[in-house]
Amino acid sequence: MPRGHALSNTLSNAMSAFSLPTPSPEEVTAARREPFHPLEIIPLFRRWPYSFARDLLYTAIWNALIGLAFSLIGAMMWGKISLRAMMFHQIFSQCIGFTIHALFIVGGLTVENWVIRQRRLVIVAYYSTVATVGVIIGWIVASGLVDYDIARIVQRPSWLIGIAINSVIISLIILAIYTARERKILEEMALEKERARFAEVEKSATLANLRMLQAQIEPHFLFNTLANVTSLIHPAPDTAKQMLESFITYLRGSLAASREETTTLAREFKLMRDFLGILKIRMGERLQVEIDLPDDLADLPVPPMLIQPLVENAIKHGLEPKMEGGLLTLQAHKDGANIRIVIADTGLGFSGATSSGVGLRNVRERIKALFGDAGKLSIEENAGGGTRVVVMLPMHEVAG
Repeated sequence: MPRGHALSNTLSNAMSAFSLPTPSPEEVTAARREPFHPLEIIPLFRRWPYSFARDLLYTAIWNALIGLAFSLIGAMMWGKISLRAMMFHQIFSQCIGFTIHALFIVGGLTVENWVIRQRRLVIVAYYSTVATVGVIIGWIVASGLVDYDIARIVQRPSWLIGIAINSVIISLIILAIYTARERKILEEMALEKERARFAEVEKSATLANLRMLQAQIEPHFLFNTLANVTSLIHPAPDTAKQMLESFITYLRGSLAASREETTTLAREFKLMRDFLGILKIRMGERLQVEIDLPDDLADLPVPPMLIQPLVENAIKHGLEPKMEGGLLTLQAHKDGANIRIVIADTGLGFSGATSSGVGLRNVRERIKALFGDAGKLSIEENAGGGTRVVVMLPMHEVAG
């Protein structure tokens, strides 16, 4: 039996029912090239991948089923069934089926690539011709095997009628099966395109949501920082100046990052140094900071503003409420095929805000939109007390 090629006109009507886009000629051609055997209409036979040997076995089974069907039709017409008639039907069915199989193999090596790009009538003519020639040759071969007098048989009108009926039935079966197969493949292609389009929309929505959140957070951070600068101007003017300079450096980096789709780990860690520098002036000795970024990861591209909400969360819910403060650690290193970014604090530890805050939820959604199941964010207890947030990003997708 041939591999999957079929008519395309039935596709438009079926696809419109699902409000899916009409397939392009290239997609139709690709669908017709998909390997497929008629026996795969039975779900059991879809388990095994295409191979030449598998298709030969499938053709033998398919032919046996066709021969059995003709035997049952004969039994209903004549009111009886005999073992001899069943044997003849099997011999003729196997000879005709394998002949058609062979002709389609020859067609696949010669004219089939041209045929599958043509209109409906050309494809119908191709299937009908292969089926008719296959029936004639297969019938002649089978007649020789059962010792029929071929010269006498071909002179009978019933022989011509039998050839015509068999050719029409086989052509219709092939066309029906492969039309349904092509329709299914194109529907799957269209659905996959819709999923990709939806994922892109979801990704854009997540990024827009992040920018909205950032627009809400930064004024709050801005006002708090300016209030601290104002309060330090008279009692500690040098500290106020240092804080204002750090804040200006941070704003420049933050503004640049918000306008880009990717940044580098080095720039992201530099932004966090500036951010934590401001907070360290405000919290004094209560805040200790350790930042570790290996040189071989410095230029690796990452999504911008991914780490800040996690660092801010650690300060706000872990270290700032703790009377004596504590240590915040920011690290990045390779973990197999992933980048592992760790934000750990020795603060108060787990709380409702820590596990389900807006910042963490938005970072999770963003990682999901950008990397799917390949990216992960986990929260665990820190060995030295407090909380540890781990972000795993697939290195090949980040670098790509």
